[in-house]
Amino acid sequence: MDRLDTNGYYALGLPFYASVVVAELLVARARRQRVYRFAPTVGNLAAGVGEVVIGLFLGPILLGLYDFGYDHIALVHWGSDAGGQIIAWTLAFLLGDLGYYVYHRAGHAVAVLWAIHGVHHHAEEMNVSVALRHPWLSDLYSAPFYVILPLAGVPAGHFFIAISLISFSSLTVHSRFFNRPGFYFLVTPATHIVHHARNPRYLGKNLGAMFTIWDRLFGTHVELDPADPPTLGAAEGYRTHDGALAQWLGFRDLLRNARQASTFGDTLRVFFSHPGWRPRGMERVIDPAPRAEVPRRTQVYVALQMALTLALAAWVLWFRSRHSPLFLVLGAALVMWSLLSIGGLLDGRAGARRFELVRVAAVALTVMFVVAR
Repeated sequence: MDRLDTNGYYALGLPFYASVVVAELLVARARRQRVYRFAPTVGNLAAGVGEVVIGLFLGPILLGLYDFGYDHIALVHWGSDAGGQIIAWTLAFLLGDLGYYVYHRAGHAVAVLWAIHGVHHHAEEMNVSVALRHPWLSDLYSAPFYVILPLAGVPAGHFFIAISLISFSSLTVHSRFFNRPGFYFLVTPATHIVHHARNPRYLGKNLGAMFTIWDRLFGTHVELDPADPPTLGAAEGYRTHDGALAQWLGFRDLLRNARQASTFGDTLRVFFSHPGWRPRGMERVIDPAPRAEVPRRTQVYVALQMALTLALAAWVLWFRSRHSPLFLVLGAALVMWSLLSIGGLLDGRAGARRFELVRVAAVALTVMFVVAR
């Protein structure tokens, strides 16, 4: 089979993502409910696209490390017969979901990891686009939590297909419209919605991606309490429509808190204690929420630019084996620049229009250069 990293599977899955979003919109329309708001949705998409583009470069490194572990450190290799394949595929799904559970739990328990993972929780609604709101740096710290798979003799192809299917499955649990029975062991929208709540009883609960068995085994499972309806979002609040800027805000908070720490121990606690820990006497800074209404003209322009950016990202990702390294770097840089500029327009930041004019000029010059070659 062709060697693909996880982001390759995600890129090929774009039509599937789109079909799930369309299905959700059709159900919502039939029920006369509104599930999407323009600015947060674009921000969610920007976060997802940025993570996949970064994975274009990080993915091959992680795949190489996985192959090294499987080839040189694996404790067992399963045969190619039916029995061996059944074991390998079962381990791929079970250990893949267990690895995600432990990585996910760490992201909710350690401040510096929450600075990365918390981006996914900034959204204050539930729809399929929230599932695409990925932290850009998550792969940097998630990889060690999956080391058990190559050691257990799970081939790279098995793992990456399994983890991609687990990720695809998680799309539907972010929507209220795809309710289904969980049969005690599967994650459903009803069990996952509380994970996105900031109510005290729901914090750090229901961490599994596909299976609830790990939460039940390790004491992090909770059922929705009708007397305590979930309030969605993170304790930090929803601070920007910009899916690119959102990646930085958690680290900015940590650095701001660390500067006010009076001892080295407190400085370490800022980064490695539980999320939200602050030096004694320091009050939490509440950032203002972004503007609620984006002008109609801005929405139309942003929608056009986002569509073009998605098209460029898909072209770079789908045909990356045909592009030169220079083109891949250039294409990725233009995509990331576009995401940041689009976010500035949504937030209405000072200088956002000038920044966008420079970006458009740079894109035009790049297109002329590519065509001339």
